[in-house]
Amino acid sequence: MSCLYKWIKPGGIILFAVFYLALFGTLAEAEWFIDAEKFHVSAHGQISCQDCHTDIIDRPLHPDPSHVSKQLTDFFDPGQCVECHDNVPEELEGNRHGGREISPAESYENCLDCHNPHQVLLSDDGAENFDPEKPPAQQCGACHERQTKLPAFAAEDETCLTCHRLIGTEDLDAAEKIDKRCFHCHANAGTEAQKITGQLVALVVPESYRETPHSNLACTECHLQAASFEHGAQQTVDCGQCHLPHDESTAHDAHASIACQACHLQDVEPVKDAESGYILWKRERHLNEPLGVHEMIIPEDEAACRRCHSRGNTVGASAAVLPPKSVICMPCHTATLSFGDNITTVSLIVFFVGLGMSLLLMLSVSYGKKDSAVLTGKTIALEAAGGTNARKLNMIRFAKEIVLNVFFQKRLFERSPGRWLIHGLLFFPMALRFLWGIVALSGSLWRPQWQWVWQVIDKNNGVTAFFFDMTGIMIFSGVIMALSRHLFDRSHRIVGLPRRSSLALVLLGGIVVVGFVLEGMRIAMTGAAGSAAYAFVGFSISTLFSNPEALSDVYGYGWYVHAVLTGAFIVFLPFSRLLHIILSPVVLALNAATAHKFKGQ
Repeated sequence: MSCLYKWIKPGGIILFAVFYLALFGTLAEAEWFIDAEKFHVSAHGQISCQDCHTDIIDRPLHPDPSHVSKQLTDFFDPGQCVECHDNVPEELEGNRHGGREISPAESYENCLDCHNPHQVLLSDDGAENFDPEKPPAQQCGACHERQTKLPAFAAEDETCLTCHRLIGTEDLDAAEKIDKRCFHCHANAGTEAQKITGQLVALVVPESYRETPHSNLACTECHLQAASFEHGAQQTVDCGQCHLPHDESTAHDAHASIACQACHLQDVEPVKDAESGYILWKRERHLNEPLGVHEMIIPEDEAACRRCHSRGNTVGASAAVLPPKSVICMPCHTATLSFGDNITTVSLIVFFVGLGMSLLLMLSVSYGKKDSAVLTGKTIALEAAGGTNARKLNMIRFAKEIVLNVFFQKRLFERSPGRWLIHGLLFFPMALRFLWGIVALSGSLWRPQWQWVWQVIDKNNGVTAFFFDMTGIMIFSGVIMALSRHLFDRSHRIVGLPRRSSLALVLLGGIVVVGFVLEGMRIAMTGAAGSAAYAFVGFSISTLFSNPEALSDVYGYGWYVHAVLTGAFIVFLPFSRLLHIILSPVVLALNAATAHKFKGQ
């Protein structure tokens, strides 16, 4: 008899055995498999299965798929235990059980709340040396002379154990044996059990299943509760049992709240959970068609993405399939090191060409003025770089210069506290965002199993949402203050410091404003609740959209506007006064790293 389930029809002799693995498990843990070693050393190990399960042999169908979703209590009657343990009712009436006082006695009426009949130990002296905390196989000889293997079960019991014996992981054929038990009901071979199951769920084609990615695994490795009572109430499979999350370069932060199955299973439709906002999945039950859910999808193009990213979708996704945040986004976002999209590619090409041209121009100016007593900061950087190998490095001075004058900008503060404040509102938030993104990206690549990594990536996490909105406000405030000072107060220009670039400030301000609008659109589209409110700017903007469903069609356009502004800012750097953003730290660091004193210092 090849089967998985053991069920008893209502009205029959009640099921006494509980198939679960824990020594003193609860009803919720009851399973259909029996650990043969634990059963052997149990108090009932020497009696026949049919001494308790007296009606099984007369069943026309066992297991009966129509009963698999019932509870264990539907099959159990304490009266079955009393046939042997006839002293227990009298003890309970006296508020005693197991040699001790109990109260209330009514809470002890269900034997299975405390006892696993397949594993409960003998209480006589023969078992006094047995330790229930250790595997029985390691204690053979504690109760009797040591044996090399378990004694054979009676023929009628061996028939039961053909299906109900727990299969250990050391069994090389474990997956095949367990799958065979599952296929007793879930395959489409036309047996009576399969016909009944087919009226409830779609059936598996074994030949097709063996071609799927997980066919080498036992069904119970994914479906952990499959061999349990209330079979139909199993929890959704958690892919994280075996698979680490995709890193940021693959899944991007927007996909951190999407169930793996929504992307990777055949025959499913992504759906949004109204309470949590997470994207889950559902599958239409086509009972007359083979079950194809095990045939995994490995997305290699945009086709798989179109499950969510399409016009009129109900999961709050952009209708456009957008590329991941690339390397040009890293100063402000948890981005990736990618540069495959057109905006990033063009921006970087123009940036490096412009940077090369600027450096060549400076080099020619430097050699044209090599007799001059005063060298510009740009020339100093080049001269210092050319002679670094010949000079002795002063690492202490180098570290001090990096901390005080590159990061905290001490010299700028000494010359102009007001200019330092404006500069700080622009520099410090971007530096902190960059560090945040680097930590998050590194964690997703090398330690994806750490939960905090996904919290700092998740834009709906309260701390993350507040951090990015607060730093965004700081940057925008710095832009407004710098533009105001440039337009209305030109008397504060300081000799020796680069002048402000209005175009660069406008581009930077535009990036921030469009970013906040996009955040508001995202929150409105996804309906993110709870911690998303900590993104106080984006959340406030989200309340302005009266028709969030229509935003999915326009979100992609806004995203590309944001990307184009970012690319334009990157392109503008080497052709503007903002080149000091790159050269000034180099100048300060190289001057500090060498003991050589330049003229004019």
